Amino acid sequence: MNLHFCSLHRLRVALCLGVFVWCAPGFAALVSPAPGAAPQPPYRAPYIPVNDAEILQEVPSTADPMVRQMHLLRAKLDADGPNLQLAQELSQTYIDFGRQIGDAHYVGYAEAVLGPWLAQASPSAGVLVQYATILQYRHQFAEARQQLKKALGADPHSTQAWLTLANLDMVQGDYDTAGRDCSQVAANNGYTLAIACAGNLRSYVGAAEQSLALLKQVDRGSRPLPPALSAWVQGLLAETSERLGDWRGAETYYRRALALTPNDNFLLVAYADFLLDQNRPGDVLTLLRDYAQSDTAFLRLALAKAALHSPDVPLYTWIMGARFAALAQRGSDYFGREQVRFALYLQHDPQAALRMAERNWQVQRAPWDVRVLLEAALAAGKPASASPALAFLHQTKLQDPIIEPLAHRAETAVARQSASP
Repeated sequence: MNLHFCSLHRLRVALCLGVFVWCAPGFAALVSPAPGAAPQPPYRAPYIPVNDAEILQEVPSTADPMVRQMHLLRAKLDADGPNLQLAQELSQTYIDFGRQIGDAHYVGYAEAVLGPWLAQASPSAGVLVQYATILQYRHQFAEARQQLKKALGADPHSTQAWLTLANLDMVQGDYDTAGRDCSQVAANNGYTLAIACAGNLRSYVGAAEQSLALLKQVDRGSRPLPPALSAWVQGLLAETSERLGDWRGAETYYRRALALTPNDNFLLVAYADFLLDQNRPGDVLTLLRDYAQSDTAFLRLALAKAALHSPDVPLYTWIMGARFAALAQRGSDYFGREQVRFALYLQHDPQAALRMAERNWQVQRAPWDVRVLLEAALAAGKPASASPALAFLHQTKLQDPIIEPLAHRAETAVARQSASP
């Protein structure tokens, strides 16, 4: 059984937005504005470049081993005709590559490859799990959960299905159910993954020290971990260290993870968020300068520019807005916390940010979702709107040295407003 252990870490946030389609409305205005100038909407229509030397978008190089693997598998599948094993291998390669570079197009390719088998009356558990992974990537959480239940109905011993379901539980803040699902991972011979699953879960429920100990147990096991699994564990260790306020340790783990998987979009973005919190925006520009095609990475570049008071912040803000518009135009119109941060810190519209944060809270409740709801409610002058997040924090006992002061401010503001005549 091939267990795609990266799903728990990379899909926990599930925020990869995809690459901006340069022919979408707005790009024509982006090729000519003066530095720092922000073109005004409405966006211009698609256009045909007049200069063949004009670069519209950089695509993955065929020198990339994963790109070569995709081409090879695609050619074999085309030559062999219907072949479920090849189709699943190609689909997983598309999913992994899309997550690595932050391009949502590849999960679309993955779904298309699985299409003939999804159309069958009783798809296999493996196909259903892959489809659930695609749906989760798109934040279609209810649909993903439905597919995972179907997969477990077909194969109750599917470790990957239990692991993905535990991940989904954690994304949505259902920690009791996540604990049971992590136990099912162990019960179905996924012992190492189950320890990591349980360790990750403990970082959300006020037991970050236990989380760190469990994750270190996985990291220091008797057998060397495959690079991708090791990078996943290092990333979890980094985030748990952040929960404990161990900034030096967190940075060490992020660097170790990126040494193993240097182009991993999720890790790059998570490390960039860490650097922003540490007031190191210049390091963010260095870290992400070659990854601007990823929307999640581009947003962090824009936030770093804003923190540096760069003169081209308006242009970065406009481009990010155009990217969101292009994504919405093709039906991808929900990006949760990313939209909140864009509205709050780049558009300086706390009321819009709060509306987005409240909407986001109905779908996912990871620590970053708690944080953006608190930040938006405080910025909008409506601390009572953060009450769901405050209740969640009291229930879960989440440890976080950045979230805790925000929660205290919100509680104090609510009490002050309640005491006012």
